[in-house]
Amino acid sequence: MRQKIHKNLRRFFSFLKKKRRKGYTIMVFPNKSGMVRSTHLPFEIIITFFCLMGVNCYFLFRYPLRIAEIINREQTIYRYKETISRQEKELKRIEPAIKTTHVVEEKINLHNRLALEFEAKYNEVKNKTSSRTATSRGGTYRSFHLPQYQLSSADTELTKLSILNGNLDFLEEELVNTEEKLQQIYSRFRAYDLELDYTPTIWPLVFKGYVTSYFGYRRDPVTGNLGAFHEGIDIAARTGTLVRATAAGTVTIARRYGNYGLLVEIKHGSYNLTTRYAHNSKLLVKEGQKVKKGDLIAYVGSTGKSTGPHLHYEVRIGNKPVNPKNYLP
Repeated sequence: MRQKIHKNLRRFFSFLKKKRRKGYTIMVFPNKSGMVRSTHLPFEIIITFFCLMGVNCYFLFRYPLRIAEIINREQTIYRYKETISRQEKELKRIEPAIKTTHVVEEKINLHNRLALEFEAKYNEVKNKTSSRTATSRGGTYRSFHLPQYQLSSADTELTKLSILNGNLDFLEEELVNTEEKLQQIYSRFRAYDLELDYTPTIWPLVFKGYVTSYFGYRRDPVTGNLGAFHEGIDIAARTGTLVRATAAGTVTIARRYGNYGLLVEIKHGSYNLTTRYAHNSKLLVKEGQKVKKGDLIAYVGSTGKSTGPHLHYEVRIGNKPVNPKNYLP
């Protein structure tokens, strides 16, 4: 293969040498009478002429393509300049955005403080209503602070952008924590609101009346025996005074019931609470009936074991009587 290449190169150079010796003669003939002129041109000049013509033709045909390429590049440069200008405007907003993150930080801390206050109030109200002495489930307030960085004119926009991104990451994490905390408090308030509907928290008479006998051991008002345990409270009122349900629930007893006389017993949802309203003169509800807090259920009377018109009111947890005073407003 190499031998063929060398052989061809030798033939080409020998051809050039022959042509170089010969050259070319250009003859000019006039249209009319005159002398014929001739000019001898060496082979080198002919080769140079054709080379120059080839180069000129190349650039001549290449020129429109170069013009189109230049136009495209100028359009690209213009788009890049627009993008850079837009980014510079956006970068100028980085510093105000960093200041805004600190404002958001203060608001989140305020919401955290409010959430803690709501939780403490929730525990206070619930413990007061249910007469429980358990400690509050509220935690301690934990404030958070964004990393402090004093910006100066020497800071690049990239540095400021990095600070902004860091602040946004902190805020995103804290917002998730705050949202979870508020969601928990909201769920507890909703559950407690439902529980409150089924908790006896209002006065059992439309007109208040006054308590004549309290919960606990006392002298039996009928027999006079000492050590009798009173399972509720007695509220003196005129016969016919309206009695109302102190919480929502289902009527389980609405009839004469031993010493209770005409008795209404209400079971309050699934919270293991029941209330009893005894010695009534007339009942306004039936067994199995659903009642709401404040619904009228009976009239005060003196039926059963009673020495005068009054309402005997009981609150029971399970089947164990507890002091109704803890549930009264």
